[in-house]
Amino acid sequence: MEKIRINKSAERALDLLVLLAKTSSPLTLNEICKEMDMPKSSGFELVQTLLYKGFIEMDDPRLKTYRLGLSAFETGMAYQSNMEITQLARPLLLELNKQTGSTVFLGVEDKGKVVYLDKAENFSVMRPTAKLGSRRFLHTTGVGKALLAAMPDEKIEYLYSDGEIPRKTPFSLVTMSDILLDMKEIRERGYSIDDREDNEEMYCMGSAIFDQANQPVAAISIASVYSSLTAERKELVSNLITETALKLSNQLGYSGKRLYVNI
Repeated sequence: MEKIRINKSAERALDLLVLLAKTSSPLTLNEICKEMDMPKSSGFELVQTLLYKGFIEMDDPRLKTYRLGLSAFETGMAYQSNMEITQLARPLLLELNKQTGSTVFLGVEDKGKVVYLDKAENFSVMRPTAKLGSRRFLHTTGVGKALLAAMPDEKIEYLYSDGEIPRKTPFSLVTMSDILLDMKEIRERGYSIDDREDNEEMYCMGSAIFDQANQPVAAISIASVYSSLTAERKELVSNLITETALKLSNQLGYSGKRLYVNI
């Protein structure tokens, strides 16, 4: 087994966050250094770095005590949110996989890409290659396009403002005008379509999942083999994907009867 190489600076930063999480009251720099058995100079640099990143904050400027900051809270909440949606979605992903014989994906947006959190494929006739934890383009995948359509046009334009929009297959949309028109159509019909745009053999339909604040927290998609598609199957899959996404959204507190209505 390969020996794990530990970065001491990262380890100390994490140890400090754990220390502040476990203590009942804010700590001074001296108390931090004593608890962590490190020189005051090293402790000062560590505290300043985490202050700058927002993971800790000063509790009392007069006493110079420190507590966990907003970034630590946001990180923890993001993890909790992902765990909650994964647990809620799991039985529904399995049911969709059984009903359709196609692989079903759950993903979230992170730094302009879609990240796959879960998938169900036990009953799949053909299994797409996307792995859990992998990142794909938003504008070419069923999950990604569903998430993209949940964003206002201004945010979409900002995400792709740095350069040329990458092409995955000959069917990929690579101009902003085409992408924005596609997003408009997704919002109107209530689900996304990836028509061989990420994989020339696959046709995917997806929908975003919204929370009580009408914010997109994840998306699901069903990946079908393009050559096996019929009009009846498209209708079946589109109905299942929208019904399931709405059900999950309602479980998270979304009160609407239709998705994408307030974008």
